[in-house]
Amino acid sequence: MTTETTEYARFGPWVDEVTTPDDVPRLYRDHPIDLTSTRLVLKVPRNIARRDADPGMDLYDHLLVLDDARLTALSRTVTTSRRGAPAPTRPYDVREIALRDVAAVHDVVSMLDASLTLHPRTGRPLTVRYNGSSRQTVDRLVDALRDSFGAAPAGSVGRRLLDAAHLTAAPPQDVRLGGDDTALRADVLAVARRHAQLRAWAWHERRVVHRYGHGLRAAAHRVTHAVSPMTLHGAVVAGDDRALEVVGRRAWLVRGRTPDHSASRLVVGLATIDNVTAQPHPAYQDTATVTIRAGDCALAADLPDKSAAHVLLSGVADRHPAVG
Repeated sequence: MTTETTEYARFGPWVDEVTTPDDVPRLYRDHPIDLTSTRLVLKVPRNIARRDADPGMDLYDHLLVLDDARLTALSRTVTTSRRGAPAPTRPYDVREIALRDVAAVHDVVSMLDASLTLHPRTGRPLTVRYNGSSRQTVDRLVDALRDSFGAAPAGSVGRRLLDAAHLTAAPPQDVRLGGDDTALRADVLAVARRHAQLRAWAWHERRVVHRYGHGLRAAAHRVTHAVSPMTLHGAVVAGDDRALEVVGRRAWLVRGRTPDHSASRLVVGLATIDNVTAQPHPAYQDTATVTIRAGDCALAADLPDKSAAHVLLSGVADRHPAVG
């Protein structure tokens, strides 16, 4: 078998681990990779059906290389069909993010549509889309990045959060959620099986929320929302001495009655948190927006006003956050 036919024979929608030089997609083989010094290497396939692939194609969008100091992402350059657009200067881009600069990791899965986003303290986020059937494989990368958060002590906000959470912490098995949100409990228990020190700090179920307003416009909103209500989804806030975890759905506020089976896991390093702010939601009653900031990274969560999660996170908010 040639290199091309071997890669094609192995190609499928799943994210695979790279353990030998032969596993490296041919597109990336000119990049120096020492597999003996890496912690985890994953190759992420293109989002195409196998029937549309052929042995001559570059079949992998990303190669993710994690070592003790950094995550290196090699990403296939996509040629645009726009007229007059410049041709790419190289077949793939290289981006390195030092582990000490990682503020948060966010994994979102909705059936087969999934994405992993790395939020650095400086610079733009790195997002990798993948097939949701590989969620367990990607979990390994999320957990490996989470482990790097233990390299630095919790900052002042992180310490306040740990102190406040200690008062409400419970074993993950104690989380009780209604029928629509039992999957959130299962997701937290799955994380706890891999991180024995994890404790549930706060949790709440989904609920319907209503817009602010008076008069005719508010009446119109009430009519449309009666047909297609706005749901504020449930969540579990958990953590240990190195990370805050928020387990929920892919979006906080969702219109309609269609069941939502998505899953979202946000992991934030306690040492990276600079401040937390909490404000009433601008459009929906009984809803608060809590924002966690870590350098350039801003992570917002919509929570029920005065819920345990809102009280916990807003209670450790920096009373004098930096302006700008």
